[in-house]
Amino acid sequence: MLVIGCSGSHNLAKEIAKGLNANYADLVVDKFPDNEIRVRFSKSIKGRKVILVQSFYNNSHSVNDKIVEVLFAAYTARELKAKKLFLVAPYLAYLREDKRFEKGESISAKIIAKLFKIFDKVFIVEPHLHRFKKLKDFFPNAKKISVAREISDYIKKNFEDYILVGPDQESWQWVKDIAKYLPKPSVVVFKKERIGPEKVRILKRKRKQKKKQEAIIIDDIISTGGTMLEAAKEAKKFAKKICCLGIHGIFAKNSLSRLKKYKVMSTNSIPSRVSKIDITESIVKELKRG
Repeated sequence: MLVIGCSGSHNLAKEIAKGLNANYADLVVDKFPDNEIRVRFSKSIKGRKVILVQSFYNNSHSVNDKIVEVLFAAYTARELKAKKLFLVAPYLAYLREDKRFEKGESISAKIIAKLFKIFDKVFIVEPHLHRFKKLKDFFPNAKKISVAREISDYIKKNFEDYILVGPDQESWQWVKDIAKYLPKPSVVVFKKERIGPEKVRILKRKRKQKKKQEAIIIDDIISTGGTMLEAAKEAKKFAKKICCLGIHGIFAKNSLSRLKKYKVMSTNSIPSRVSKIDITESIVKELKRG
């Protein structure tokens, strides 16, 4: 078995390799002067089970570069006769467009699924699903990895009297999974109305809360921070403190600075200064199951 760390996941890939007791290597990635990507395997992969680990977010390499990088690596691995080929995506982009909202628009979630048919299996950490209820509905070789247990363990260690807050109806799927591992937690889910790409309105569900509790607002993605900010305004009415917890911390458009009044944390699906929740264990467990 050989674990390959791609440009978005070197550190996490190394930890996965340790957990699997597998060999590790970086994928060698560079660019020509015109920004064309070149990839190279530094170790022999013939006859081996190869696991590419790539998180699809913007850093020194763009999301789109990362997709090309992974596809070049995957097709090369097939040519070099890898025995099995897996992709671990701690964060997978392009899943939000799951229907044709406007005439002539692409459905990116379905296209990504088609592009990644090259893999025997694609493991995705907490994919952003809305209209598709299961990955199998459009992504037949994909498998979801839940990290609810790691998040609940972190909450148990770092919080005492708290209430779990879902900022919108969609967030309930993650809130309820995390709540399963906690001792009778208080839970409230807000209703969200989207006004524009970066502007929302939050309406609180009627429910009595204890003022002394700390509100842990949970969502799968923190991008610009707009949803968290609006949810925090509403949660202030009943909570003494606010914590913003995102499974995937994209933190676009300087959103960490916008959220500086609150405690902010995420998993290490995307590395950042607030990625405090390690998800290696759940990934390793799923890979061992195959």
